[in-house]
Amino acid sequence: MAAVVLGGASTVGGVGLGYKFGISGMWLVVAIGAGVLLLSLLFAGTIQRLKIYTVSQMLSLRYGQRATQTSGIVMLAYTLMLCATSTGAYATIFVVLFGWERWLAIAVGGAIVLVYSTIGGMWSITLADQVQFIIKTVGIFALMLPFTLNAAGGFDGIRARVDASFFQLDGIGLQTIITYFVVYTLGLLIGQDIWQRVFTAKTPPWPAGAAQRPASIASCTVSPAP
Repeated sequence: MAAVVLGGASTVGGVGLGYKFGISGMWLVVAIGAGVLLLSLLFAGTIQRLKIYTVSQMLSLRYGQRATQTSGIVMLAYTLMLCATSTGAYATIFVVLFGWERWLAIAVGGAIVLVYSTIGGMWSITLADQVQFIIKTVGIFALMLPFTLNAAGGFDGIRARVDASFFQLDGIGLQTIITYFVVYTLGLLIGQDIWQRVFTAKTPPWPAGAAQRPASIASCTVSPAP
């Protein structure tokens, strides 16, 4: 689940916010992480047990068939926003690394994603997420963090170069922080792309002992009615 959201927004976007606002730029990734934790701990098991594969199915189950059209429009807007941010992130990387035109970077990156996801299906996407998680986690914490701190002269060197507001947790603005939690934390709970990862798990996150309940109920002997 963490690998799903550890993409362009968390890395390229998070670094950009840190460069512009300082430590308070972390709130984007914090909000995304909070959404993953809430979904995993509170809702993933229920979603799997109900055998509901889309957000529209969940809303129609609760509010009736009329909710399906509205939810489809909302999910379309959410997916377009997600695609735009992800596409912009990998395009930026290609532009910086290879000096390509932006349209070419978008076309090449999109073609790569389209090919491996079409050929390998959800399994290839899951494997790519896992590899991405390992590479980015190791790259950020084991390589980028110590190298950049050393190049900047440690925290003392950073303090000598930037304004004191860069070390304030609310430097990015309270309104922006609240917006991140509303858009990303709550948005992840109803994200169709996130739900798909829930369904790739081999077993649902049942509470302790819950997996045995259906079997024990089925094995009970029921006396015929008089």
